[in-house]
Amino acid sequence: MSTVALPRRAEEPLGRSPRTGVRVLLFFASVVGSGILFGIGFPPAAPDRLPLLLLAVGLALAAAWKPQRAILAFAFLFPCAGLLARLCGGTDPLAWPALLLCGLAAGWSFRFIYDFESVAEPSRLDRPLRALLLVWGLSTVVAAARAWTVWAALRGLRGRAVNSEGLLEDAALRESFIAFSALAAGAAFFFLLRREGPALRSRALRATTLGVGLSAAAACLQRAGWLPQETSAYWKMTGRLSGGASDPNSLGLLCALALVPVLAVALAGTGRDRTASTAAALVLAAGLLLSGSRSGLLLVLAGFALWLLLGRIPSRVRRAGVVVFGLSVLLFALFLLAGSGGSLGGRISQSFDPNLPVEYRVSARPALWAAAWRLFLRHPIEGAGMGAFSWKLPDLTDGASRIAMRDNPGSAYVQALAETGLAGGFLTALFVFSLGAAGLKRAREAGGLPAGAGAAAVAFLAVLALGSHWFAPDISLFAFLLAAVAAGPAADSGAGRPGLEKASLLAVLVYALAAAAAVAGTARAEETFRYAPRIGFHDKEIGPGGPFRWTRRKFALRVAPGGTSRIILAHYSPSREPVDLDVKADGRTVFRKMLRAGEAIRLRLNGSPEKPRVFLFAASRAFVPKRLGLSQDRRELGLLSVEE
Repeated sequence: MSTVALPRRAEEPLGRSPRTGVRVLLFFASVVGSGILFGIGFPPAAPDRLPLLLLAVGLALAAAWKPQRAILAFAFLFPCAGLLARLCGGTDPLAWPALLLCGLAAGWSFRFIYDFESVAEPSRLDRPLRALLLVWGLSTVVAAARAWTVWAALRGLRGRAVNSEGLLEDAALRESFIAFSALAAGAAFFFLLRREGPALRSRALRATTLGVGLSAAAACLQRAGWLPQETSAYWKMTGRLSGGASDPNSLGLLCALALVPVLAVALAGTGRDRTASTAAALVLAAGLLLSGSRSGLLLVLAGFALWLLLGRIPSRVRRAGVVVFGLSVLLFALFLLAGSGGSLGGRISQSFDPNLPVEYRVSARPALWAAAWRLFLRHPIEGAGMGAFSWKLPDLTDGASRIAMRDNPGSAYVQALAETGLAGGFLTALFVFSLGAAGLKRAREAGGLPAGAGAAAVAFLAVLALGSHWFAPDISLFAFLLAAVAAGPAADSGAGRPGLEKASLLAVLVYALAAAAAVAGTARAEETFRYAPRIGFHDKEIGPGGPFRWTRRKFALRVAPGGTSRIILAHYSPSREPVDLDVKADGRTVFRKMLRAGEAIRLRLNGSPEKPRVFLFAASRAFVPKRLGLSQDRRELGLLSVEE
């Protein structure tokens, strides 16, 4: 009896990795994540909201039809997010790169469901990055719980103060989710590229370099006055330019990350590659100078020096590289002396100016690191939560060291320890070690582009000690693109290390347990009212009769033990319909009244002798002025309140 061999295409579904169910979950996760990020990242009236949505949908359709072309288009577009946002009338391009990636991921993951030939190229970065991605997700849940609290969420209350300055949870949730989206987008881009082969990864790196070059050219046009200047008052004051990037810091880091492999190709390449790379290097250097990024300069010098020392390049190329390195240092020294405004030379000069305070010269890093250490001591296992440092900063410093503006700690590693605790810090260190080893190995190889990418990846890990740069979405995407190139082919992955894998699993389990305990800890009223005795109230306003606040439809007041609080509530909405007001305390209704239009009541709230008492208010209706055509105000307004 003859046997018929089944074609490999029919056999492969039996061993698909991951399974179809997981692929479907990835697709739905990308769609849901896109919706959440779109809702949080853009206010309803943002002028660039619709153009971005159309562009993301276009990338999704392209990825479902021709995934490789869509990846190259995305690789070119994300470094130009700032320019695209400004051309569409937007003022905050921070969420653009991650949302473009969401569009790409949605289309790619839809095709991935039935793509039987997709095979990943394993590397030693895969396991630590998967563990770290899981911890980042759990850390975001912790941050969300500490910003909103389980107690408030279960009662449908919004408008909680998350720090002593009265910042509301909506702003805190946005900061935390944007921070997570930056890291998650980079990690997702890494895993996507590891399934597309080394040829496409190299082409994607070239496409990104071209996009960064366009951003740098836009900065030159800004300086010449041919493109609109910065929309941010802060960047206008500093005189720094962002070109096509999200902000000047992003432009500087993008140019620096691209310069290292570009210089490697310019020196080790031949023919048209050398000519094109030399021209690109000049444009990228100009963008770096105009951005004023000191971290970018450090990255270029460290990455290029690493490539010269480790790269398997001819001696004549090495000598030429040393000359280029020396000339670059000399040119930067000249700009240091002649730099003005927000240029790189001017900022470096300020770093060594003894007439300026230390905090200004080093961007207040000593005070920020001390604040991060105090935050870590409060939550040593699970950390404060993803992105929580910035909105907890006002309560971490006081007196002379108090910092008026919200900021990051000035170090990705310090931030990882403060926000994800010991477990997250360990996994971050493990991933950094794995990427550093892969980058050093790639830097030792012959060939300009992969070796330059490896050197740039290692240099980026070094500058992360002095900046939280991978929390910028465009920087994160470029860094993980370099990591995907530096990780090398499947043959380089080698055998795993069972000890480290078990330690990673243990770290994730410990973090999950600590995160669950942290979330459960926010189910208490004491946590909800930690920074203010009220929730569900809008900011104070001044009217003809004095100060007042609008409430939401649901709101609450906390009265101290033995204390008394008096409040006036009035029905001043445009509707002539009456409003039913229900007040509960200690699990039972203590007051109920129907308020007619224009009617006001005065309530006295008495606290319990032994413990604080919370009064929960619920109005039967609320209104949004924007929907009624009264103004551009999009807030939900319930009753007008005056606290006596």
